[in-house]
Amino acid sequence: MKHLQPLLCGGLALAAALMAAPRGAAQTPPKPAADEAIVLPEFNVSGTNDGWVATNALTGTRTNMDLRDLPRSMQVMTSEFLNDIGALTLTDATDYMSGITNIGGQDQTNDNNTYQVRGFRQNKLYRNGQREPFAGMLYDSATLDRVEVLKGPSSLLAGVAEPGGMVNSISKAPRPRRETSLSIRGDAWGMRRGEIDTSQPINNRLATRFVFVRQAGDGWQDFAFSNRSVYYGALSYKLSENTRYNANLEYFDYVACPPSPRSTVASTSPLNALTWHGNGDINGLNLNGTYIPWGFNPLGPNNRRVEHIFRAGNQIEHRFNQTFSLRVSGNFGRMHRNDLRLSGTQITTRVVNGLTVPASDALSSTNDDETVNTYTAQGDFVGKFKYWGLTHQAILGGEYIDTDDIRIRDNTPALTAYVFGATDQPAWVQMLDRSRYTLPNSRLHAHARRRGVSFTNVIGAFEERVHLMIGVRHDEGTIINRNPIATDAIGKYQKVSENANSPTVGGVYRVNESISVYSSTSRSFAGVPVSAIDMFGKPLDKQVEGKGYDVGIKTSLFKNRVSLNAAGFQVDQINGTRQVSTAEIIAAGLDPLVVSGARSTQDVSARSRGWETDFMIKVVDGYQIAVTYTNLHAFVTANKSNPASVGGPVAQGPGRESWSFFHKYDFPSGFLKGLTLTHSVVFRDSRRPTVPGFTRQDASLSYRATILNRKVTFSIREQNLTDLQYWEGFQSRGAPRTTSLSVSTRL
Repeated sequence: MKHLQPLLCGGLALAAALMAAPRGAAQTPPKPAADEAIVLPEFNVSGTNDGWVATNALTGTRTNMDLRDLPRSMQVMTSEFLNDIGALTLTDATDYMSGITNIGGQDQTNDNNTYQVRGFRQNKLYRNGQREPFAGMLYDSATLDRVEVLKGPSSLLAGVAEPGGMVNSISKAPRPRRETSLSIRGDAWGMRRGEIDTSQPINNRLATRFVFVRQAGDGWQDFAFSNRSVYYGALSYKLSENTRYNANLEYFDYVACPPSPRSTVASTSPLNALTWHGNGDINGLNLNGTYIPWGFNPLGPNNRRVEHIFRAGNQIEHRFNQTFSLRVSGNFGRMHRNDLRLSGTQITTRVVNGLTVPASDALSSTNDDETVNTYTAQGDFVGKFKYWGLTHQAILGGEYIDTDDIRIRDNTPALTAYVFGATDQPAWVQMLDRSRYTLPNSRLHAHARRRGVSFTNVIGAFEERVHLMIGVRHDEGTIINRNPIATDAIGKYQKVSENANSPTVGGVYRVNESISVYSSTSRSFAGVPVSAIDMFGKPLDKQVEGKGYDVGIKTSLFKNRVSLNAAGFQVDQINGTRQVSTAEIIAAGLDPLVVSGARSTQDVSARSRGWETDFMIKVVDGYQIAVTYTNLHAFVTANKSNPASVGGPVAQGPGRESWSFFHKYDFPSGFLKGLTLTHSVVFRDSRRPTVPGFTRQDASLSYRATILNRKVTFSIREQNLTDLQYWEGFQSRGAPRTTSLSVSTRL
């Protein structure tokens, strides 16, 4: 608890600041700005939340749509729900999303956000409907208003997208009233965090919002730490009665010593049988008398990830009349990342008193420097019509994306191996010697230009009881890859073209005002493989595609007190890439000694199917429950080079079953009034190829008090109540029991 003492002191300082503040200022209510200065409803979902339940979303069509009228499975996490679960990052929120798992060889490095949606990796996320420039973009909950997840193929909205779905985070917007919130938080491992969030309407036309976050401190794994500073600003300006300008800026400064991957042993090692499920995971286990601590990290104190992220968005919304509206946006995103990291390749063993124990872990080091700039322009022209007893919303959309990716990566030859039991590990110092980075790995310069146009229609009939969604998007693109240190012509220069159509068709039937049933089919494309050639030296040119089918039910009962979204689905991915075998080269009449280098083909396919459920209920005033359940089977359907894999799980795939249960109770009256309790259970089954299953529990207790006319909330949160040793993703998830304290107030 010694790490919590500064936090307690900070809480007392905050309380003292409240007491010292002039009472008159607290008692004078600020003059609110008019709501219409903030909201143009065609493109804004402000005010469409009822606690945890959202009634509308932007991600379905890029316009404000009633979720009941969308024939797609969509889950929305509101800002209130994010706050109640104590989410600091987007990854924290995914524990309570159906159909999403955190797993994979490159996932969850500290605060990275790469996930699998319906069994397929979501390689790029979206911010305000714009595709982010890099898979490992960083997010902080302090700047997020909500998270919208569209399940299934979604290229109609997103363009290039993996078939499982898209995760779209919505930035905070200025509020119509003057508000300022302050909070500090810390945990028993040494993390310290402070937040300031203030909305300041200037007048009836202009409103602003600013957020500042500073977080620093150690992690639970040896040597790991994570420091971040986040600066965010947004404004909304009413140019005229029917025209609004929005802008936001975000700068993310991040420095960390990332936690190491799970320490593993080779499948041929005598120790492998002793590890969990034979998957090679040794952390927290006693291997024949050699105990590997749960927080074991052989990679030392000198690993660094330095990442700077800049996001800038501009948007003009205009309503011409009751029929036509227009939204035009221009956005810029920049990510600069530098990784200096050791990597363990294989643990060797030795025999002590007849028992096989770990001896050393082979190490090398990488210096990886990457900068990605992305410019995005979008436009949506919306028409709302009524004819023949029908309502018709038509959306003509256009998008242009320009992405420039420069990556320089160098490796070292093998460094001195990590020796178990030794206190001096030379590799920790050797990795700092820049003269050792003598093996150039990459000098990649990738430039992608993509253009897309879409036409989406939502038609209502029979007094709005039936809604049909019909849309199609056409995408074209050119990607040029240059790598001057490559050993072949294709590697040095490659130009590939993309050309794809992505239709979506679906229908919703409102059984009554509270219950809707829906069905849809949709397609997506994930682009053309880059830097891959076939046996004849030609670039691969097939689009990696997906198609999906959904059938489901949506309910909103008793004035949003009960909300349910349940869907059965199937998603197919085709034209996946694999490396060809020597036998295939010979069968094609080629000499394998002449055909050098990696040669690939596109005949791999996979399928996921199952059902997912999101359920929220307000049992009584003050008591809410949120439940998610997913049953998912993701498996290989074709792979000529490895027929035995057909029917088996996709690489690093999810388990079959996962669920979460979160409930919150506010004591309504009596001497306990102001007290709030939360408790959650997160379950992941053990049928995952690389990570064992687990059942984790979290809980929190908060108390709201009024100090000199200001509401102050004191909270204590206990994560991983049972001190379970578990891994969620490949690297950073799985902290032991963690106690955190926070103090927050509104001024």
